[in-house]
Amino acid sequence: MADTSDKLIKSEIKGRNVTYYLTTEEDLENVKSKSLFGDIFCVLASLTTGGIISVILTRATGIQLAQETTNVLDILLYVFICTTVIFALFGLYFHCQSFTTIKKIKGSGTVKSLKRSNQEEIVETLIVDTQIPSGESQFEILKAVYWTSKASVDVTEELRKRIVGNKLDVTASNKIKGDPDYGTVKKLTIEYRFDGNTVTKEFTEGERIIIP
Repeated sequence: MADTSDKLIKSEIKGRNVTYYLTTEEDLENVKSKSLFGDIFCVLASLTTGGIISVILTRATGIQLAQETTNVLDILLYVFICTTVIFALFGLYFHCQSFTTIKKIKGSGTVKSLKRSNQEEIVETLIVDTQIPSGESQFEILKAVYWTSKASVDVTEELRKRIVGNKLDVTASNKIKGDPDYGTVKKLTIEYRFDGNTVTKEFTEGERIIIP
């Protein structure tokens, strides 16, 4: 009897497609904190909902409750209802903020890792809704120095890596590339090109930078 198993079973190996979203530590912390607050308020809303159910059951099953007890139960029911609504609204708000931040991250662009049949890895960068049409000048940092009158450090490459969607949004601080002169207020000088024009701007330590 001929072996026909090779005709019944077919196998195919495909390369894995992994998508990475471009984001920052600040965005991740925002998602984490808002999700945490949303979960806390949802738990509180669940607890107060349990209080409402307990009050209703107590009134329904209570036999000839005293008027004072009934008044207390009415007050508790009102309080539980109000707090439940408040906690639920806060929980909904924080979860919506979290989803908004996630949507912002996904909209900033993606990096896709693809595998060909020969296992050669290809990295393709896609910018979503922020891609500059051909022919337009892109934002480019030419030189950036974090300095005092005594010391300085070149932060050009560090700031270039923080450009997202043809825009730089960062705070002038020691977190960029260390502290060149401890105990002294630093300056950040940025020379950049945008729309064919070269501009030089100076910022003080702690100042938020949004350019162009």
